[in-house]
Amino acid sequence: MNQFLKNKHLVSRAGFGIHHNDIEKYRNLNPKKLYQELKNNSDYKPLKTDMQPVTPQQYQEMSKATDRKPYNQFNRNYNSSVRKSWHSQMINTSSQLREKMALFWHGHFATRLQQSIFNKDIIEIFRKNALGNFRDLVFEVSKSPAMLNFLNNQQNKKAKPNENFARELMELFTLGRGNLYTEKDIKESARAFTGWSYNAFGEFTDNKKQHDSEEKVFLGKTGNFDGNDIINIILEKPECAHFITGKIYKFLVNENPDEKIIKFLSDKFYKSNYDITTLMDEIFLSDWFFSDKNIGAKIKSPVELIVGIRRIMPMDLQNGDTIYNFEKLLGQELLQPPNVAGWPSGTLWIDSSTLLLRMRIPAVMAGYKTLNIEPKSNDDVNMGKDEKKVVVNKKQNTITIHWDGISNILNEDLFNLLLSNPNNNLQKMITDFNSDKSKKHLMISIMSTPEYQLC
Repeated sequence: MNQFLKNKHLVSRAGFGIHHNDIEKYRNLNPKKLYQELKNNSDYKPLKTDMQPVTPQQYQEMSKATDRKPYNQFNRNYNSSVRKSWHSQMINTSSQLREKMALFWHGHFATRLQQSIFNKDIIEIFRKNALGNFRDLVFEVSKSPAMLNFLNNQQNKKAKPNENFARELMELFTLGRGNLYTEKDIKESARAFTGWSYNAFGEFTDNKKQHDSEEKVFLGKTGNFDGNDIINIILEKPECAHFITGKIYKFLVNENPDEKIIKFLSDKFYKSNYDITTLMDEIFLSDWFFSDKNIGAKIKSPVELIVGIRRIMPMDLQNGDTIYNFEKLLGQELLQPPNVAGWPSGTLWIDSSTLLLRMRIPAVMAGYKTLNIEPKSNDDVNMGKDEKKVVVNKKQNTITIHWDGISNILNEDLFNLLLSNPNNNLQKMITDFNSDKSKKHLMISIMSTPEYQLC
């Protein structure tokens, strides 16, 4: 495999794909040096939204007002603004590795709330800690108003423990379903988290009056444990490192796990005291990452697909909602994971309708085709409420592609540029179909294939 193909694979997994300005870099830079550049360019900066921020006090006053319309409208607008800001960051930032891992953590520690400032807060926790320490990340997420609210821990009191957070902490966030812990451990750890809540301004509080201070037995240990103790006991278990490593491997490398490699990686991760960057180094600096079985082995998530298109094909949006409607139609809307388990992955992204829609979107962006379609009803997301219909049609789809800005790309071998594993039959078919058309049409045709859904 030549250097360019290795770099293309690297930026599709350690980021959101090729950027139209960086083609020469991918051709000339050694993959290990490119990874070091991706890692070194991963400084954290908070998202800048296009809305005037409000203080926690102002937000609290809105939430308590008799007329809820301003509060609800603010939440809708601010959630949309956060979503668009993060989407733009994924497209344009050099901190590709940070944003890619932040997206992973968003699906791993899934929360779904109306409260927009809580959403912004937890997204910043993911972005800030994306390449830091998993231990720090678990503690920050566990004490965030978004997680405490979503999993009802503010209702977890010594007189009547609520097990939601304690269960998901082990089942989904640290150990894996049914791995190492028992129902008794869930009940005991729920008692330890009693009193963990947040105040009117979204600040973490540890209410000692509501805390069960009696002795607890958890994962074979006995003591007067609180929530901090429970998290630390879990993190002492190598099984936690193995579970997290396995999920990251599936996200960054291959949906089909290689248990020998995962065991090796998880041992390194555990010995590093859960340093996420150490794990990234072990993955992206390895030879096996570039093996044939890992090239083109992953189906792009909707966000990866849309962001990747926008990185290779610069465009202006006269109606910014259009792009986010595409993602929603395909089943992945930032800030709106379907449930506490997060989004699906792999082949679960694809069915007959979503594949056809995926293949149509590039031509819609280019103005060659139109869409009139509604998203599937998702009662998990809507929680019984009527969903506003999302219809993308010609009037809404006012996208301008800057073809002049990618004239250099149009002169490239577009098959090798855009596809992970181009085959001769596909190339001939698409080339013949576009024999009397422009390179623009050829590019859109390639992006409209099932093969373009892979990275």
